[in-house]
Amino acid sequence: MDCLVAANTRFCCDLFREISKVDRHKNMFFCPLSISAAFGMVRLGARSDSARQIDEVLHFSEFSQSESKEPSPCLKSDQRKVVADSRLEEQEKTTGSLDLQDNSSNDGSDALSCYFGKLLSKLGRIRADCMLSIANRLYGDQEFPISPVYIDGVIQFYHTTIESVDFRKDSEKSRQEINFWVESQSQGKIKELFGKDSIDNTTVLVLVNTVCFKSKWEKYFDCENTVDAPFTINENEKKTVKMMNQTGLFRIGFIEEVKAQILEMRYKKGKLSMFVLLPSSSSDNLKGLEELERKITYEKILAWTSPENMSEEMVAVSFPQFTLEDSYDLSSLLQGMGVTDIFDETKADLTGISLSPNLYLSKVIHRTYVEVDEDGTQAAAASGAVVADMSEPSYVTFNANHPFAFFIKHNKTQTILFHGRVCSP
Repeated sequence: MDCLVAANTRFCCDLFREISKVDRHKNMFFCPLSISAAFGMVRLGARSDSARQIDEVLHFSEFSQSESKEPSPCLKSDQRKVVADSRLEEQEKTTGSLDLQDNSSNDGSDALSCYFGKLLSKLGRIRADCMLSIANRLYGDQEFPISPVYIDGVIQFYHTTIESVDFRKDSEKSRQEINFWVESQSQGKIKELFGKDSIDNTTVLVLVNTVCFKSKWEKYFDCENTVDAPFTINENEKKTVKMMNQTGLFRIGFIEEVKAQILEMRYKKGKLSMFVLLPSSSSDNLKGLEELERKITYEKILAWTSPENMSEEMVAVSFPQFTLEDSYDLSSLLQGMGVTDIFDETKADLTGISLSPNLYLSKVIHRTYVEVDEDGTQAAAASGAVVADMSEPSYVTFNANHPFAFFIKHNKTQTILFHGRVCSP
């Protein structure tokens, strides 16, 4: 499981940099886990170069190498025997056939999917404490019969299915059906994911990936302490925002190598946390954020959030309200990162999904929505009053009045659910 989390986090950092190439000064919010899981679902049916490119770009190959010594404990005993037998056969052969390579590839994707299933099940248990809607679904044209084995795997591991629609003869009805499903999955937050003419009779396979998130803070911000305050975007531009304020015990640290504070704000019951990376204020705040973002890696995230770097202190927190809604065409982004064959009708090998040699991935859309506000309740207000009545101790100041980056992490598994930045609330 740790290897899968590491692979997902490395992909998260890579994708963040790829998105930043388009606009370094744009607000950003995406769910790397959801995207990884969606492409794990595609990987289950990919073969040859189509599979290898996914493995390399999403770091699944690193996961496979670390898990290759022993058959996956996720698999049933009879499946483990098949995997072990195939490995023994590989050792005995001096040259491997194409069929054997494909089988080996399938074993790896089965293990990958199995671990994804376990991780998604763990994360599913937190939904009682927050609004977390991660929805993936494949829509395939009915002219391409889907393999029953593939359908079983998608249902078992990724908690979703593949839907057959008629892109060729009724693309508009298919578009409306997809949009209706997305809106229902996102509790009405994401409407009209696909606009008119975005799906037509040339479409054959669409991967839809949506995420909505909202949760209560463990330590809420009292609405009475929210004030209008300036947010400095850059040396020439400021705007007035709703700035939330509170003073209390928080984990906080300073990252010397990037000259930035890091603050942990826990959500209700402490299962999830938002970590905010705030560069020191300067004449060019956006440049400071860019320099920080260039240095974010999986290893750095582990180090920066470790107990050695963060300690619990009394902190005066000022943090802006914001709502981020974004949509990404992952087709172009992932092609820029090296996943090219599955989007090419002449090169795609998705024969694990359907034996048709003409099946390829037409579109991949990732849509996200997040709200950040005081989100307090009357009961929480009572406990907040106790803190307010305490004698005022010395405290550290954390004032997010200029651009910052953040990520939301599931603390038990160390999984980064969301990554983003706020340049202008």
